[in-house]
Order: sequence, then structure tokens, then C-alpha cells
Amino acid sequence: MIAEPVVLEDVAGVVTAPSPAPVAAKVVTIMPRYKPSTRTPRRGVITAGDIDDTLNLGAFQRYLAKARRTTHLPAANLSKPVLAQLVGPNGKPAPGVRITLRRPGAADPFYSGYSGVDGNITVFPTVLGAGRLNAVELRAFPDGQGQVFTTRITTSGGRKHIALPFAGDWKPDFLDLAFVVDTTGSMGDELEWLTRELRGIVRAAQRSAPGVSIRYGLIVYRDEGDDYVVRNYGFTNRQSQMVAWLRKQQADGGGDYPEAAAAALKAGASLDWRRGKGERLMFHIADAPPHDRDARTYLAAAQQAAKNGVQVFGLGASGVAAESEYLMRQAAVQTNGRYLFLTDDSGVGNGHAEPTISCYRVTKLRELMVRVLRSELSGHRIEAPASAVIRTVGSYRNGVCQN
Repeated sequence: MIAEPVVLEDVAGVVTAPSPAPVAAKVVTIMPRYKPSTRTPRRGVITAGDIDDTLNLGAFQRYLAKARRTTHLPAANLSKPVLAQLVGPNGKPAPGVRITLRRPGAADPFYSGYSGVDGNITVFPTVLGAGRLNAVELRAFPDGQGQVFTTRITTSGGRKHIALPFAGDWKPDFLDLAFVVDTTGSMGDELEWLTRELRGIVRAAQRSAPGVSIRYGLIVYRDEGDDYVVRNYGFTNRQSQMVAWLRKQQADGGGDYPEAAAAALKAGASLDWRRGKGERLMFHIADAPPHDRDARTYLAAAQQAAKNGVQVFGLGASGVAAESEYLMRQAAVQTNGRYLFLTDDSGVGNGHAEPTISCYRVTKLRELMVRVLRSELSGHRIEAPASAVIRTVGSYRNGVCQN
């Protein structure tokens, strides 16, 4: 979903976890220090899968309820979502249609943006500060001449199929692409991979939107007591500058499991993102969650990203555990991003935990990143060809789990 920033009063965006029954003391996990390999891993061998929880909201809500009980961490208020798919007169998906959402009878909208990939609209009024709504008024605006299309949508009963009298066509004016990267000691392989592969990933994705104006952003972080907590490089329009920033980074520090992820995501949400008809994508690459005391700050940062029209894509790296998956998937779903995760299929890096997901496909991480970017830039979901799929878990069909 591509949204324009909307400033609204926050209304109960985060739900506090219930007080748990007495449990044993929490075990502190010590992450292994990263030791650079004497042989640089070959390009393109790291493997990964992903889940788009906005396409599997029922399963995600069940996962969220269970994980909340086991992690004792807070949850974002994702009740009463606005779910719709816009199609044009020819019955084909209509991405890139400018829309607004408002309370029925209200003068001003609480949301202004564009229909997303394959014409899908997934908006959480509670996240945007509009509260729990039983229905909303949707207005869709033609690109050029024609009348505004207006309809009423209820927030129950699943995704609504809405036929428009005009077609959609997503042609973004710009791409703001930022990376928020954990640079503690266990993240060496992932940092090396990003530095090597960034140019090729962006070049391959650019073919979906030739001539689009691109800016690159970088935020790196460690934890309290390290050489730094958060370093914010801001945005640059030069890819060479972004690569130079990455080459300066070294994986070091950390030690205990949690890191300063909340402060880093907050810095990412507060970057100088461009407004208007464009893509605002933020990739959070990490193998550890924020400290428990900062979980609410992490979710609030994702909420701010949603209000700024920024999509968060979490990438769970080596050693990611239940707390990380739980919070990163929440950040992705409320901003219309995806949760990506590394797998052991490549044999590279530390062990990778299996996610709590009923279906996914494993491909090379580079190819997955290219498909994600191409999908967002083109407005149409792009799946891996059968020849690129290394392993399949469950019954998967165009991002939707059938099992």
C-alpha cells in the first residue's frame, strides 16, 4: 500500500500484554561473536523466504494471539481493518488509484494514498489514530477526466471486491529506499551480503520503473555500551555514496541478545521521506529484538512509519528468535510490508530459526529482494518461477497460504 503521510492524533495504537502468571526467570541469550571467514561467500548463495501477512490476516491474528501469550510483549491494535481490492472495467487489478478513507459523514479523510500491489487496500484505522470503525467511506479518483467513485465499505467480512469505472496504473515518481541494519557482532554475513549485492538488486528492480528517482538511506545500530547506539546517515541520491557508507561498517559489539532496534526503527520512521506519488520502503535487517522495555517504542515507531506512508520490510537474520519475529511481523503488517527471513538451505552463516508460518517458498535472497522491489515499483505481485524455488513449505499460491 502506498500512502501519503497523514498526521492524526494517536488513539490506542498499542495493546499492552496481559500480566502473565509467575514464570521462571527469563534466560539471557548470548549471541556468538562474528568471525570473518577467510573465504568470502559466493555472491547470491544466501537463501530466504517471506510472508505477506496482509494477505493472510486470519492466520496472522491467530499467530499474534498465541505469540503474545508466550512472549508477554505488547501487540499493535489491528482490529477492524479496511480490506479491499480495486479492479478496473476489464476486471483486472487496479493499482495506483488515488483513494481517501473517512468516517461516513466526516468532512476530512483519515487516510490518503494509493491502491497498492494488485489493487489491494489494507488500512488499519486504529494504527492511524482513527479508532475502531464499523464502516468507512472510500473515494477513488480517476487519473485525469472522470467522476470520483464513492462507496461505503464495512470493516468486517474480509476483503471487498470493488469494481471501478476506470483503470489503475502505478507509475511512481520516486523511490526512497532505506536500510536499518543491526551491526552487532553476529551480523557480519548479512552486512557483507548487503554491501556486495545492493547495486545489482536495485539495478534489476529498476527495470520495472525506468527513470524513477531513487534515494538511498542508511541507519546502523548496536546497543548501549557499544561504540555507538544509532548512527543515522540520512538519504543520498548517489548509490556510490550508499555503498561507501556500507563499506565503513563493521560487525562488532552486542553480546546479550536484545539490541537498540526500537531507537533505530524510530530514527528510520523519522527520516526525511518524500511526499507524494512514490515508494517509501524501509528494510529492517536484524537478528535480535529490542529490549523488552522498548517493545512499545518499537511498535510506536512502526505506527509512525504507517502514518508517514512508509512500508517496513523486516528481514530476520541468523539467530532470530520468537520475540524478533513477533515484533518484526507486526511492524510489517501495519505498514503493508512483508516479513522476510533467512533459511539454512544455503549453509551460510549461523543457524536460522524456522518461522511460525504455515506456507512459504525458499529462493535465493537476492532474487527475493528483487521480486519485492519489482512488485512494489510495478504494482503487480511477482512470484518466483518454479526453476528458482529451492524448497516449498505448505500450500502456497500467490502469497496466500491454502492450508
